[in-house]
Amino acid sequence: MVLLVALIGLWIARKPLAGDVVNRELARRGVPARYTITDLGLGRQRLTNVVIGDPRRPDLVADWLETRTRLTLSGPKVTGVRAGRVRLRGRLVDGRISLGALDRLMPAPSPHSTAPFVLPALDVAVEDGGIRLETPYGVVGLSLSGRGRLNDGFSGKLGAVAPRLQVGDCTATGLAAPMRVRIVDERPTLSGPMSLEALACGDVAVSRLSARTEFTLSSALDHWQGQARLRGGAIRHPSVVAGAIGGSLDFAGDARATTGRVQIIARNLAGQPGRAERATIAGQYLLGRVARFDGRVQLGGAQVAGTWLSRLDEWSRSAAGTPVGPVVRKMLNAAQGAGRRFALDMALALDSDRGPRGPGFTVRVPRLSLASASGGRLAFGGGTGLIGDGRGIRFDTRLAMQGGGLPSLRATLRQDAPGAPMRGTATMARYDADGASLALDRLVFQAAANGETRITSRVALSGPISGGRIDGLVLPVTARWDGRRRLWINPECQPLTIRSLAVSGLRLDQVGVRLCPLDGALARLDGHRLSGGAQLGATRLAGRIGSSPLALSATGARFALADRRFTLSGVESRIGRPESFTRIDAETLTGQITAGGIVGQFTGGGGQVGQVPLLLDQAAGDWRLAQGVLSLNGALRVRDARSESPRFLPMAARGVALTLNGSQIHTTGTLFEPTRNVKVADLVIDHALDRGAGSADLVVPGITFGKDFQPELLTPVTFGVIADVKGSIAGRGRILWDGQGVRSTGQFGTQSLDLAAAFGPVTGIAGTIRFTDLLALESAPHQEVTIRTVNPGIQVTNGVVHYQTLSGTRIRVEDGRWPFAGGELTLDPTLLDFSQPVERRMTFHVNGAAADQFLLQFDFQNLNATGVFDGTLPMIFDERGGRIEGGRLVVRPGGGSIAYLGELSQKDLGLWGNLAFGALRSLNYRSLRIDMNGPLAGEMVTDVRFAGISQGKGAKSNFLIRRLQKLPFVFNVRIKAPFRGLLDSAQSFYDPRRLIQRNLPALLEEQNKRAAPPTPANPTIQPSASETVP
Repeated sequence: MVLLVALIGLWIARKPLAGDVVNRELARRGVPARYTITDLGLGRQRLTNVVIGDPRRPDLVADWLETRTRLTLSGPKVTGVRAGRVRLRGRLVDGRISLGALDRLMPAPSPHSTAPFVLPALDVAVEDGGIRLETPYGVVGLSLSGRGRLNDGFSGKLGAVAPRLQVGDCTATGLAAPMRVRIVDERPTLSGPMSLEALACGDVAVSRLSARTEFTLSSALDHWQGQARLRGGAIRHPSVVAGAIGGSLDFAGDARATTGRVQIIARNLAGQPGRAERATIAGQYLLGRVARFDGRVQLGGAQVAGTWLSRLDEWSRSAAGTPVGPVVRKMLNAAQGAGRRFALDMALALDSDRGPRGPGFTVRVPRLSLASASGGRLAFGGGTGLIGDGRGIRFDTRLAMQGGGLPSLRATLRQDAPGAPMRGTATMARYDADGASLALDRLVFQAAANGETRITSRVALSGPISGGRIDGLVLPVTARWDGRRRLWINPECQPLTIRSLAVSGLRLDQVGVRLCPLDGALARLDGHRLSGGAQLGATRLAGRIGSSPLALSATGARFALADRRFTLSGVESRIGRPESFTRIDAETLTGQITAGGIVGQFTGGGGQVGQVPLLLDQAAGDWRLAQGVLSLNGALRVRDARSESPRFLPMAARGVALTLNGSQIHTTGTLFEPTRNVKVADLVIDHALDRGAGSADLVVPGITFGKDFQPELLTPVTFGVIADVKGSIAGRGRILWDGQGVRSTGQFGTQSLDLAAAFGPVTGIAGTIRFTDLLALESAPHQEVTIRTVNPGIQVTNGVVHYQTLSGTRIRVEDGRWPFAGGELTLDPTLLDFSQPVERRMTFHVNGAAADQFLLQFDFQNLNATGVFDGTLPMIFDERGGRIEGGRLVVRPGGGSIAYLGELSQKDLGLWGNLAFGALRSLNYRSLRIDMNGPLAGEMVTDVRFAGISQGKGAKSNFLIRRLQKLPFVFNVRIKAPFRGLLDSAQSFYDPRRLIQRNLPALLEEQNKRAAPPTPANPTIQPSASETVP
């Protein structure tokens, strides 16, 4: 503004001050102006009410302007300029200030001039000057007042205000800069405060920013230097907030570059990563075609945010139950302790060279150190440090970590260029934590031929796992890194050895397997994508489970890291001593590791528990391992371990649920007959792996047999022994096993059971059997069963049998008793063996059977008999059926009688026939013997012999008959007929009509014979002589 006033004065002084001359010149230049000349002298010229530009919007308004001149040989010369109240209007266009119509009064710059700009030697006095400057960034108001020689000695005030300035994405509001200006020896100096109510650049906002500045310009106004002390209120950013900032800045430079030193201090920083009581950035800077910073960044009283530290707890929990769990927990606890309060000191160099050959923006960290209140230390330095630019990151440094519970680590890393192979070494001391340890052999970083970095080492690990422990795990590690986003770990097979492994009662010793990569690497990291996995070939392991030996094998195994799924095939396990091991197998076992545990499926499962003679196979279902508890759900088949002569047929076990908690196995399920889908029993099994002991409880709520469901669907033992079973059986059994062997008990019973046996139909079987060895089907002695009826050809009722079942499908019959025809039928003790095709003998005794009750039992209405019989019926049963050998019934002394009560069906038998019928209608006998031999279901041979015949009550008598009675009759009769039709033959025999028709003629014919010939071998009716036959 001072220069402008001076130039106006110079222009006025160049011409005669006559009004018409001035007007003509202003008109010639196209400058509208109004003014009043109040003084026009040789040394002083004064204009008042000066208005230049459009009167409605003038570019200059001054109440008065005054110049001081003196005459020289070259003409008048302006020596001073004074102004009262002056207001200017300007605009910033393309980096240059335009004053509207006043631009046409400015002298044109000389294109040939090389002289630097200098301030004129004028005495200037401005009482109140101001300019309204419109810029692309906003409106700025400038004010000026002062006096003095313009090139040396001027002193005044220069002020600047702006309500709002917008530069790019930065907005400044409330700018105020009341500065003092003084010019000494042609060098202007400005000093004073500058303040902003608010400054916002992007997401960064600063409130109440102020600076006290002082800077000096060179005489040509093309160089500057100065300093500023900064102070501000809160700084806000979505990720960080500072309570207050302060600092200092010095600078020196020109239009090409400015350099200086800066120090910025922020207090009470808080953001998502954490907090810091104090943050300092200090160093040298350069601003120009390139921008550089070289200094330090320091944090004091810093702490990592609690949410970030809590993530370490999640990592620690995820490693819990694994061998590295205690190591990870200690390491992360140490990291948490270090993160709660620490100090950071970092050397930082920034370089921005965006020229055609520049690298762009470069960040270099030559050294960094972290020191925590917990004692942890992390530092790297040496070499060129950490360098990052548009091409990537390059390492050339040494790293060290120790103290505060952190692992002790030393490393030297070097790269020739970003992305180039890494070279160097690293060592970590053995790290112990709560019984676990992790050690790394010397890590070696080498450059591979394809430009990748090759890393080799060996990991040694010991530590607890869920419910157990692993010791001496050793695995060589070979990794490849492309220097960017891809990392391969163990892309080739490596030997894995474990000194010992113990989990949930399981212990494996000296494990040695070959661990091969899946999908190209044991672990592969491609950016944020993790893949790879492990696979094993045929593997055999040995150890113990509880106190029992264990042999474990698999034909193959696979584990994929991407989805954490695994598959085991051909799994076979043998638990226990070789002579009585427990077997658990599976054709395929799949699973997936999830946040809630391990879940999967199994197929083709099978096994056998110790000495329990039950085989399990065709098992399939789901399994889950969570919080140390293994759960299985599915279905399987149960069959007898005895392949020859099995005691029961295979059954389906459904709804099977198994849990393994520690060393305790608990299993439940339901057994069904698979072909008829009939429920057989509910099953509960408990087993302690550590003790090798357990129990199985079998509950049969009730099996109902009928037309469509017979016992041979459950067991082959009954096949050929019983059939057509009707009724229900219920009971329960219990099996116990331990190191001493297997024991089993049970109790089963029925209230009414009907069946068909080899010796005839049986109904109403009722009773309870108590087994002392259920698996062997061996019971306690003197078991009792009641039988409503049994009919081996002669029906007997209401019997009681005492027996004992023995191992080997044998039954020891102790005794049997039935009421029989007023007497008793008993069964001798015997042993029945159903395990092989042998003869089974049963001997029945008849004691005191009354003939009349016997006939009444079979509804022989035309016969009446007396006499009491005793006898023996030996029966033999084998695969051909049943038969009687040597059966005999004998009447007790005193004999008996037989009388026919019916009428003749043929009225006239002839003289002799009628005579005989009347005489033999009722007979008395002194002795009667019946011998029986033959099959029960075939032709039975029955020999009947009775003697001492006399007429009974109701028989007719005459002279001839009385003579005949004196003859010594002996009847020998042989009957060949089915046993169950034998009684019909007996009825026909005792019918007098048939007796007379068959025997009387022969009797009369033989009466006159003197001697009887020998008895035929097979007499059909009676001997050929009527004498006593031996």
